[in-house]
Amino acid sequence: MENELVERVRSFISVGDRYVEKGNFELAYDSYLDALYAIAAIVAYRETGQLMPVRELKPFLRVKHPEIYEVVEKYSEILSFDEVTVSALRDEVVELIGMMNLPSPEK
Repeated sequence: MENELVERVRSFISVGDRYVEKGNFELAYDSYLDALYAIAAIVAYRETGQLMPVRELKPFLRVKHPEIYEVVEKYSEILSFDEVTVSALRDEVVELIGMMNLPSPEK
């Protein structure tokens, strides 16, 4: 299951990168946010052996992984999508990948 989630993270980032290249920052943001939630799911799965719905993930992250929770909270309510914000989200997602010892999405 974890391998499938890791592949989803990589796929979300790849799709987001393509949207950035096309200048579609809203869809890029959505893809990177999906990658962030997939990372959160991997962390929860590693610790509990279960997949959690998003409504359960946030309280879990708040207690167990505040560093991930802070990133989720920071970006989950964004309403304007510009290149700077989207690039910052991508950078934080890639940083979390390194912190969680997941394979790098970089080519």
